[in-house]
Amino acid sequence: MRPTRVITVAVLGFLYIPIGVVIADAVDSDPTLNSWRGFTLHWFATAFSDARVLTDLRNSVLIGLCTAVLSAAIAVTTALGARRLSPRLSDLVNATTYARIILPEVVTAVGLFMLAHRVNIPLGFGAIAASHVVFCSAYATIVVQARLAALTRVYEEAATDLGATPWRVFRRVTLALLRPAIVVAGLLSFTFSFDDVISSLFLGGSQTETLPVLLLGMVRIQVTPEVNAIGVGVMALTLLLLGLLVSASSLRSVAGAPATRTREGVSA
Repeated sequence: MRPTRVITVAVLGFLYIPIGVVIADAVDSDPTLNSWRGFTLHWFATAFSDARVLTDLRNSVLIGLCTAVLSAAIAVTTALGARRLSPRLSDLVNATTYARIILPEVVTAVGLFMLAHRVNIPLGFGAIAASHVVFCSAYATIVVQARLAALTRVYEEAATDLGATPWRVFRRVTLALLRPAIVVAGLLSFTFSFDDVISSLFLGGSQTETLPVLLLGMVRIQVTPEVNAIGVGVMALTLLLLGLLVSASSLRSVAGAPATRTREGVSA
């Protein structure tokens, strides 16, 4: 076997074998996970009937959605604003964006925790969401800027020449062209927010707990089948949402194909 194939197989195994182990442990009837004793779904029922697990899952989803919406809005605003700035100011904006990515998250979390303590900002849901927006908006901005760099202002200028107002140009042309990047930025922000531990641990306080923080506390004592069941359930939910998104995109492409051909035929 060629060395490249060996390396490829090793990398794929390193990525997917742990996931397979988690799935196998989630359906193993042995509570100690020392050996295989048969297939069962008992651990899923046990894990997702726990009120604390459901509450933390709801917190993680809501915080992720808030983070995704706010990060996407900040990304679009920053990308469009930087395009109108001078090169020096644009470089300054880019520097602050990359600084939020390069800076270790634990430093940001400690800084936000001290800020909240000094100005008496209550810890909890809002503090966690704000901390997630700080670094997720940086990733979202890079995604939107990459899309914006590949576009020209021809369509916006054409819409303006046809009498469209600036708001109509932004809503019907700019946002339409940026929609794929906005969706990707939102999904990326939701994913980073959903599995974040450090900021959620520092800023959650005693009132709000997310699912990753709960899992961290559970694995400190023992890796139980319930932990694996929660991990498999979250992974299945993520894959389901991704599948729905891909299916919706495919349906839009198929539905838009005849109209595109018709417009091309009329133009010809």
